[in-house]
Amino acid sequence: MKMLVASIAVAFFLTGASLRAEENPHGDLLELHSCQLYIGGCIASSESPQDGRYLLRVWNFAGGSRDGTPLRGLQVALLEVADENLAIRETKPNAAMAYLPQSATPAQTEALLDWLKSTNPELARLKLPTRTVPMQFTSTCGMASFSAGDFLQMAVQPFQCCGLVSCGESLWYTPRSATAPYTFGVTSKSVVHEPALALRWIDHGKNNVFQGRFGEVTTVPSIFQSPAFVCAVTDHPAHE
Repeated sequence: MKMLVASIAVAFFLTGASLRAEENPHGDLLELHSCQLYIGGCIASSESPQDGRYLLRVWNFAGGSRDGTPLRGLQVALLEVADENLAIRETKPNAAMAYLPQSATPAQTEALLDWLKSTNPELARLKLPTRTVPMQFTSTCGMASFSAGDFLQMAVQPFQCCGLVSCGESLWYTPRSATAPYTFGVTSKSVVHEPALALRWIDHGKNNVFQGRFGEVTTVPSIFQSPAFVCAVTDHPAHE
């Protein structure tokens, strides 16, 4: 009898944990920096003092809810600027802009904004203006794209394989966002135009995007998953 009661208790516990995991907002994360993340030491050192002052993060919700409001199929984006390199976790942003999906209901918009503020405590010291715009997110086989009206466009591709030759790159930073095991990608295109922050930022061919999953209930810490035998895209990086 005791064994039966214990088994039922365990079953209820596991069911409850599973339901909590389903309710927890979760999905895909893109984290775009204005400095390269996986690169040779000389380039990383030269970029660190001047670059990295812009950061764009995109969360695509595959499921979950906030205070009972479902978020599945929605996206939210956060653009931050600072006087120093935001790829360094201790750096605080000076200003930010949040982008919310035009397709969301008023309740979902409120839930997304509340989730964004609660998961990014550095925003508490800032005024956070918002834009509500059409959004589109796609992801497949390591490739991803995101757009938010005429303000944000991003396309990400995997690293190109370079056979058995090591290219000498290494990981210099870790994501600012809470994430499950993550990797990095190359921007085939990124255009950020935000008049309210007096910012126009264009990049391509840079190793400057973290890709991962957020909100998943796991006991495994965030681990960097490096592609095997990869090297940087050969196109000359462009930056404005």
